[in-house]
Amino acid sequence: MSDISILTAHAEQAEAEITRLEDEIAILQDPQKALAAGVISPELEKLRSENAKLRYQINHLKRNIDGEKTKGRQNMVSLIGIIDDVFGLAIRKTFPDLENPPVAIQKGKHTMKNDYQCNAAMNISQMLKSQGVNTNPRQIADAIMQNMPETQYFEKLEVCGPGFINIYLNKSYVAEQMSELLNNGVRPPFIRVKKHPIVDFSSPNIAKEMHVGHLRSTIIGESICRLLEWVGHDVLRLNHLGDWGTQFGMLIAHLQDKFPNYATVSPPIGDLQKFYKESKVRFDNDEEFKKRAYEAVVKLQNYEDSHIKAWNLICDVSRIEFKKVYDRLGVTIVERGESYYHKMMPNIVQELDDKNLTLVEDGRKIMFAPGCSVPLTLVKSDGGFTYDTSDMAAIKNRLFDENGDWLIYVVDAGQGTHFDILYSAAQKTGWYNPNLKRVEHVGFGVVLGEDNVRIL
Repeated sequence: MSDISILTAHAEQAEAEITRLEDEIAILQDPQKALAAGVISPELEKLRSENAKLRYQINHLKRNIDGEKTKGRQNMVSLIGIIDDVFGLAIRKTFPDLENPPVAIQKGKHTMKNDYQCNAAMNISQMLKSQGVNTNPRQIADAIMQNMPETQYFEKLEVCGPGFINIYLNKSYVAEQMSELLNNGVRPPFIRVKKHPIVDFSSPNIAKEMHVGHLRSTIIGESICRLLEWVGHDVLRLNHLGDWGTQFGMLIAHLQDKFPNYATVSPPIGDLQKFYKESKVRFDNDEEFKKRAYEAVVKLQNYEDSHIKAWNLICDVSRIEFKKVYDRLGVTIVERGESYYHKMMPNIVQELDDKNLTLVEDGRKIMFAPGCSVPLTLVKSDGGFTYDTSDMAAIKNRLFDENGDWLIYVVDAGQGTHFDILYSAAQKTGWYNPNLKRVEHVGFGVVLGEDNVRIL
């Protein structure tokens, strides 16, 4: 029974009691004298007060419902959603003891001329057999039909074959919805639960040019975010910048050599791509420079002031260039590079150690995920963390600290295997339960260089 029905019933009972008491007063006393003397039954006054409150609550609920109905007209009607809801109701009523019984609605077959078809009977039959109950799908379909509520949506429902339920939509209702669409345009569908999706996209690398692969990720990711926001979800856009790692050791060591006073005078490294190529040549050909570059990485990861200063200078030059692209595309995004998760990584590795999920191989600390032959490398032989460690820290942060219930990674298809391993590892660790949260990779074509190698 609805809240309005309950309150209405209470109000009617109160009114009936008022009438009864008033009749008794009329019999026992002269109403005119009682009124003149100001004699009023305390019980009568209490009921009148309760009745007034109930009437106020009823009117308040009615106004809210009217408001919701008005608001509802701002949303598109989902025919498949309606069918799923109606059949779901009938199936749960027919089999109340079955946990999560399937509804299984699909498009109808052209040869049958039905609009949709419910194929749940076959799956339910298998579920019942696993519980020791033998019944055929046709009987199940007939039982579901007995519990179908009356609605305006269907012209006809019929059981055919071994247990299919053919669904024929009410043409008048469909025509009404088409007219609504033509008159008012496309509107967002109604969503029952507002979700908090976290979309990881764009993710260029500091000190490198944003290539077409990053542009693809940026445009696809922004489009997904806008669509989710239009529907009504609370979206967090994240830019997982490549802003931590060995390349910064090269860049910092090169910066120290070319611009030793960089801490007090901003160096002219506007052409950061050229600057990166210079440092890479030195790294590949000069063993002494390579050693200093690795030392610079360690000092950066230990947050030494001079190295953090150099790192910030390099990152700021890249940010200026990235912003030009984002502004032109109208993209809004929150920067959460690999460096953001660095302080979380020791705790992540410790947690995995405590759960006995890691092992040491060739000096590296690794973790195997279920169904994956390639392990995650969590700690390198030199004690440094990796891209895998960063992603493990990121997925835990997004699921727990950010309370994301739908994680979307918009990254090229070349990273598909990596994400399969990551999601499997997150499940094994106990962070990610696919029955409660949604985590997925939205892949797109890999961008290759002239040497046919994936461009990073």
